[in-house]
Amino acid sequence: MAFNAGPTNVAVGDPITLKVKISGRGSLDLLALPQQTDWREFKTYPATSKVESGDPLGLQGTKTFEQIVVPQNSEIKELPQFTFSFFDPDQKKYRTLTNAAIPLVVRPTAATPQPTIFSSNADAKEERPSREIVHIKPQLGTIHTVSAPLIQQPWFLILQSAVPLVWIASVISRKRKEALQNNPRLRRQREVAQIITRGLDDLSQHAAAKETDKFFATLFRLLQEQLGERLDMPASGITEAVIEERLRPMGADPATLALVHELFQSCNQARYASQRTSEELASYIPKLEQAIAELRKLK
Repeated sequence: MAFNAGPTNVAVGDPITLKVKISGRGSLDLLALPQQTDWREFKTYPATSKVESGDPLGLQGTKTFEQIVVPQNSEIKELPQFTFSFFDPDQKKYRTLTNAAIPLVVRPTAATPQPTIFSSNADAKEERPSREIVHIKPQLGTIHTVSAPLIQQPWFLILQSAVPLVWIASVISRKRKEALQNNPRLRRQREVAQIITRGLDDLSQHAAAKETDKFFATLFRLLQEQLGERLDMPASGITEAVIEERLRPMGADPATLALVHELFQSCNQARYASQRTSEELASYIPKLEQAIAELRKLK
């Protein structure tokens, strides 16, 4: 604690400014200037304070108090000692800091006028007597509106909820990729589904352009891909013989076998047949789609 006061040579009713600096570690914002019971012969005014701290948390630094006191009679010879008590957590007991009394010269006066203040307004030209001595810093300064905490703002709550959702989506996506990598049958099934989707579009274009050879070559390749995926065989090795060798023993429906047989026969005959019309070619597309749908049901 550091303590000083001035001026020390005053008349009765003149103000004396006290400055008290208390340094240490703790909650400086809550620190208040204690009442001094020995200062009964002085009129005291509320103190002002400010905190100076280099600690980001504000738990260590210096708090400075300034207080106005006014001597009430000329018999006062000193400013009584100033005491400040606090609890020391290191020593686990209360301690009291004391400043020595400061000698004063207080002159008598016929009348003790009240202190006056000057208006801060530039247009004011008269001094107005004040009933009380104003604080050292009478102006509030710039006032800022304190916004609501982030936790109370809707956009912040929405943003916080989006983070776990993104994390969950990424985990699900990773699990799906791992499952696909560990399941070659599933990978081939999806690849064949994409090939057939593109192939059906190609069939429609070949039919519209009356490209008979390309149409039946694409149709034959799509049959090979779907049968190869169901039978777990290379698509290039699929021929009409798989109908009797593999499909019938699997318990395929006779109507499905007949439809697949018809499509294979149409592809074989297309090599020797004449040019087909767009309507004739397009009629094979629904049959192929039906055959593929039935083949996908086989286990």
